[in-house]
Amino acid sequence: MDVVKSILNSEIERINRTEGRDGKARLNVEFFVNHPWLCLAMLVGYIAVGIVMYASPYMGLGWFAGFTVFLLFMAAMLLLEIKPTYRYEDIGVLDLRVCYNGEWFFSREISSEAVSTLLSSGAVDNRFKTHVKSIVEHKGSIDFYDVYDLARRYEPPTKASGNVQVA
Repeated sequence: MDVVKSILNSEIERINRTEGRDGKARLNVEFFVNHPWLCLAMLVGYIAVGIVMYASPYMGLGWFAGFTVFLLFMAAMLLLEIKPTYRYEDIGVLDLRVCYNGEWFFSREISSEAVSTLLSSGAVDNRFKTHVKSIVEHKGSIDFYDVYDLARRYEPPTKASGNVQVA
């Protein structure tokens, strides 16, 4: 299991490095670049709402300023992009972390170099290798969870203590 864990960790580090996954918030202006006409239509809608708010007797400049501040705040929040870092500890964990970074371990495939390293390692169980070959043959690739699950399945049993408890 330690060999498999180290191979998966190096693969995860490679993915995090190549995709720039560091968990930091960044401004993403891709929406403006990809949808300029939609942005222009939203600006026209904002101006129309502003005219109505300013012209109505029960609203006025104060409400218009509040509406503008709220709109700018929401636009800034929606333009933030966070690329969460993948971690070995998150594989197979289904809790609130899934809301943040998804179930990436089901959809991300391990590189062929990592698979060949797994298959060529002498410290890996032969049944594990056979199962990995079978998955790659049938699916064409293998994802992180498949390797993680197989490693747990073929992990050698831990040494039991000399104490036996009878129920």
